[in-house]
Amino acid sequence: MATRRPALSRDRIIRAALALIDRDGLDALSMRRLGAELGVDPMAVYYHLPDKAALFDGVVEAVYSEVDVDAAALPGPWPDLLAAYLRRLRTVLRRHPHAVAVIATRPGYTASVLEPADRAVGRLKEEGLTARAAMEITHACRAYTIGFVLAEVGAPLGGPTRAPREAIGSADYPHLVEAMAEGYRPDEQYEAGLRAMLDGFARRQAEIGLTP
Repeated sequence: MATRRPALSRDRIIRAALALIDRDGLDALSMRRLGAELGVDPMAVYYHLPDKAALFDGVVEAVYSEVDVDAAALPGPWPDLLAAYLRRLRTVLRRHPHAVAVIATRPGYTASVLEPADRAVGRLKEEGLTARAAMEITHACRAYTIGFVLAEVGAPLGGPTRAPREAIGSADYPHLVEAMAEGYRPDEQYEAGLRAMLDGFARRQAEIGLTP
């Protein structure tokens, strides 16, 4: 007996699109290619998602749905809560390197994206921030995280670039060579930048009396 395919649905289409992007990159994604992956006529996809923009919005949803907001909402000062969420976001983004450019350029305005964001702002309010401050701080730190991951794992436009040690000669750029002597340490660099941002925001909030 022939294997029966699962019924076509918006969720199944989005998951297939994300899997295709993960495997072959953004340039490989088309409605025709997606239809072939799903084993359906490409026009059937349009019944659930009217265009490619809607498909990309769904990819944003799918990636953010992997970030465990509740696991980060443990008791503690708000900078630690936010840091826990952002580390989880970075882990998820690194899992989908070809999709990071989509996340960076398409804000999500669907319930599956907004609902956990609303809960995160509410949790930060419990720690003394105003809703406005919680949203702005979260946005800034999330933008830093997405940008860092994009630079870290994103595919360079135009093909691979030269390795730093090949491009930088010690005679011409001695200070850069010295700075890079210990190699690239992305985790340490990310943590240093994240902590600097959160410490700065925490000091600012304390100065204006918006945190205990």
